[in-house]
Amino acid sequence: MIYKVTRIFFLPVLALLLNQAMVGQNLILNPSFERHNACPVNITAFDSLLEDISIPSSSSGDYFHECGSNDFGVPANFKGSQKAMDGSGYVGLYFYALNDYREYVQLNTSKTLREKHPYKLSLQVSLAEASTLSLKNISVMLVNKKIKLPNSSALTTSRLDFQEDVIFQEVKLKPNKSMANTDEWITLTAEFEAKGFENHIIVGNFSSNTDTALLEKTTPVLSSDFSYYYVDNFALEELPRVNYEKDKIYVLERNPFEPKGYELDAEAIANVKKIFKYLKENAEVQMKITGHSDNAGKPGYDKFISSLRARAVALYLTKMGIDDSRIVWEGVGSTRPLGNGKLKDDHLSNRRVEFVMTDVKD
Repeated sequence: MIYKVTRIFFLPVLALLLNQAMVGQNLILNPSFERHNACPVNITAFDSLLEDISIPSSSSGDYFHECGSNDFGVPANFKGSQKAMDGSGYVGLYFYALNDYREYVQLNTSKTLREKHPYKLSLQVSLAEASTLSLKNISVMLVNKKIKLPNSSALTTSRLDFQEDVIFQEVKLKPNKSMANTDEWITLTAEFEAKGFENHIIVGNFSSNTDTALLEKTTPVLSSDFSYYYVDNFALEELPRVNYEKDKIYVLERNPFEPKGYELDAEAIANVKKIFKYLKENAEVQMKITGHSDNAGKPGYDKFISSLRARAVALYLTKMGIDDSRIVWEGVGSTRPLGNGKLKDDHLSNRRVEFVMTDVKD
């Protein structure tokens, strides 16, 4: 009897530990292109050199490594000079070239992503010195299987739509600096919700030349112009699912409001979207939003500004589809300051929005 009770107790604990281990684990196989079976010495499709790496079209691409020849070495090679972001090697791809020529790299994930679970993807790129053009941004395409399409033209979404049994999700990446930078690596990141089919990631430019957003160029674009990026250091990790304890006060994460400010900034919008997801998945929950202000103005004006802050959050949620009957909002001005109200910077933290999740009341 003791043996059986011990097993029943152990299995849930083991499941919990395994679930926690998934969060924060890099799910990309060969994420920095370090596992290779030969050194690059000439123009060779890199899928023949690298493990768990493939090319989804008939174009090639380049592999650079410290063990490579002069043209394919690290840091110096035939496209420029750049140290590896992680390890000793990286790949190089044409993101823009004549006649919509494109190069892509396709990476495997260690498992199919879980439906409706949040993930974070990051990678680094550096514009090669030989390039004459630079892109404003790039995307990745998450697909349900390894693909291989004929010809070397752009893998546009309309082209992928015609492929039998291919399911895909495009995820737009956000760069932390200008993608015209040739001196250092630029980090691109995105958070997204998996649809439950994704097990390969394709990186490149999925738009035609006409539809590609380029950074400003002082002279007209010529047929000989191109954009070539080094690519390295992928990371894909599962994030904890959004959860809020009921009857607990949370402060909406955002940069401090201006004294008369009430509009939501990018950080606030990102967090309101997380709240939206939670409310959509928990129909039995309603939300109370409370806006606050500092005491710099008259009480009536302070309450007015705090009300606008709470209202901005409520409006964003209702526009996304949350029924307004599930949202209650109010402004309380400066009547509930944080701390003792005597610290110099208290006014910044007092310009805030709080919210509480509760059970829906009949």
